[in-house]
Amino acid sequence: MLAIVAVVGGLSSVALASSREPEQISPDLTQPAARAKAQLDVLEGLIKGGMVADALSVASQLRASGMKDPRLDFLQAEAMHAQGMSSQAADMLHALLKKDPRNEPAWAELGLVLSDMKDTDGAIAALERAHRLAATDAKVLNNLGYLDMAKGQNQKAVDLFEAAIVQDPANPRTRNNLGFALARLERDTDALAAFRAAGTEADARYNMGVACELRGDTASALTNYQQAVEASPQHAPAAAALARLLHTESPP
Repeated sequence: MLAIVAVVGGLSSVALASSREPEQISPDLTQPAARAKAQLDVLEGLIKGGMVADALSVASQLRASGMKDPRLDFLQAEAMHAQGMSSQAADMLHALLKKDPRNEPAWAELGLVLSDMKDTDGAIAALERAHRLAATDAKVLNNLGYLDMAKGQNQKAVDLFEAAIVQDPANPRTRNNLGFALARLERDTDALAAFRAAGTEADARYNMGVACELRGDTASALTNYQQAVEASPQHAPAAAALARLLHTESPP
């Protein structure tokens, strides 16, 4: 997964349902197209539910039954990737994209697969193709920013994270990634503001401490870990990091 390891706060929302629900029309599963769509919907649900082994089994059964569908290729590749079968997933996505070079989700997934295979340049190229096809896809913008940050292109990463936030302002992961990129540029005030927008004060101070420690600024890291613990004494990651640094900095 392309994301800085950090404390990320979750968001939830509720909405009132209409007092009169629309009438649901069941698909006619005697029709091949409707039946295939229902089967692929089940496959996608298994993947989203984390039942990856079951998804791979269903995908194999559908393929054995003679189904040929680009969506099946994509979903099977996605399940392979989730199961750690990155090389097989990449091969399937390359074959799919050879037939359908404008398949934006496939380019985006290929970028994730290649990143996991440590092919950063290939991952960036795939994600840039996805971005050209869907310029406002927040996930693609975030993942491109992460990879650019990994290559030390921190200002470019900041620009991409900010563009992603415009499209998906409620996503705490992107705001945390923005914080890390800003901290690498030593824009600490802006970095802390990004972290604060993503979660609690304790989380923000902890992530700022991590960012400072990553760039070798131990003194600032200590200060931020201490402030995280002061904001929330039960913040276990900050307490552990503070104790570790205090032990490291103590004279023998």
